[in-house]
Amino acid sequence: MHSMLSRATLVVAAFVASACNSCGSSDSAPGDTGAGDGGTTGVTIGTPPPPDTGGGGPTCGSADVAAGTKGYLGSQKITVGGAARSYELYVPEAYDGKKAWPLVFVLHGDGGTGSGIRGSFKLEAESGGGAIFVYPDGQNKTWVIDNATGLGKDIAFIDAVASSLAKTHCTDTKRVFAVGFSKGAYFANMLACLSKSNLRAVVTHAGGGPFGLDGSGTKFDNKGQLECPSPPVAALQVQGDADTAVPLSEGIKARDHWRRANACATTTKPYDAAPPCVAYDGCAEGRPEVWCQIPGMGHTIWPAMGAKVTWEFLRGK
Repeated sequence: MHSMLSRATLVVAAFVASACNSCGSSDSAPGDTGAGDGGTTGVTIGTPPPPDTGGGGPTCGSADVAAGTKGYLGSQKITVGGAARSYELYVPEAYDGKKAWPLVFVLHGDGGTGSGIRGSFKLEAESGGGAIFVYPDGQNKTWVIDNATGLGKDIAFIDAVASSLAKTHCTDTKRVFAVGFSKGAYFANMLACLSKSNLRAVVTHAGGGPFGLDGSGTKFDNKGQLECPSPPVAALQVQGDADTAVPLSEGIKARDHWRRANACATTTKPYDAAPPCVAYDGCAEGRPEVWCQIPGMGHTIWPAMGAKVTWEFLRGK
């Protein structure tokens, strides 16, 4: 078993070294002009149902938020494991401390920043102010995904921010989400696999994972399939088939992991007659697996529908 983990670690490390070096310059996610990415509209994605808030409901923080502490708040600081970390924070203007809000972490690519991915994704506008958004900054503008110690520190950072915001704001601790682009997508999948924040769903753009990593707590079953310490989550992947930085095969591996983890069938159906996004049949309740393979699209956030597909998947009904 140990040797299987070691081989997986070496393969991932080799891929990250060769592919993710080109992820940083794409953090601004310029529009891709490849064929087939601009004409698809009206995608309706299977959505994780609203959580059951019975038995005490969500955990809320301070009831009052003073003037000037709503909207985009810019850079925030937190110390985790003796290291100073930073993140950008957005609190909806409608926040009043009387209801719990979803918490969405949006993770930048290699060489990027929280403020950069915020500008690229524009999820706040798409959501209509429907969530508290966090845009963490990776140390040295990256995320550690191929070393268990470094990965553990980055996961502890995200978990610490989630815990801190639950104390200061009214966040719904049953609706914590992770969204990632490029290397941030790899990290988002590892976060879903290993976080203690009970993530509900993960959305990745141009990325892969999760994968086995020695010392991280991951393991393989007797069929050689990855098992994560954290419970499975609803998952959606967006991957361009012309991506030369992160090959299509990496997105397919992520798709297949979550399909198996969520007990989905191998058959699919389109949503709202709007391919290329498809949802897998028969998934466990509350844990859909959705795959969007975009023809002609390179290494970028889907220009036509990226924000819409992401938010439609995450939002509660």
